[in-house]
Amino acid sequence: MLLRTILTTPAYLGMIVLIGGAVALLFYIAWRCLNGDTRTWALLPPFPFQVSKHNTWPFMLLMIGVTLLTALPSVFFEAAGMEGARAATWNVVLIPLALVVLSFFWWPLAWTPHWFRDWAARNSPGATPWTLKEIERVKAAPESRRRNRALKDIARVAGEEHVEGLVPDGALDRVHDHAQSLDEKHGITEDMGAVERAKIIKANRARWKEEKRRQK
Repeated sequence: MLLRTILTTPAYLGMIVLIGGAVALLFYIAWRCLNGDTRTWALLPPFPFQVSKHNTWPFMLLMIGVTLLTALPSVFFEAAGMEGARAATWNVVLIPLALVVLSFFWWPLAWTPHWFRDWAARNSPGATPWTLKEIERVKAAPESRRRNRALKDIARVAGEEHVEGLVPDGALDRVHDHAQSLDEKHGITEDMGAVERAKIIKANRARWKEEKRRQK
């Protein structure tokens, strides 16, 4: 009966598909960022108003996904006419929602992946999030899409010399061309460290945003 009600009511079915799809997308993006294959995001500037000096946006996306997933049962409870359970679900939603708000300002390192904690603990300006040991582990791994993603990321943040000859022909050229176009866009030179680059990118984004606001 409940299943038939949901399937025959466009509002219920649409909410389930919409929320379920959003949760799947957010979890996939967060997983791709946090599983260690792609670490370039860790060197990007933090969001405005962040207290943490480290970027926390993947954790933000993860908590938004958890919030939506926690809210999803309310659709089933409403379809079943269980108003008390629906209201209780929204009370529970406040817990992950508070973590979403927290992630805008700060995120505890204890709740981050091992590679991220190790990188943050080194506290060295411009330090790459890839250690030499991790680079060697990736190079020794069997051929796979994950390995290729990691090799490209290593080329971006640690240097192409670490992965030369280990990725398909032309892949590093695309990485280099993309990085070079971004450097030219932001006025970044080769002698600048990662931290200085991040500050310039953050300042440029803020300036461009202000210019766009004034044009409206």
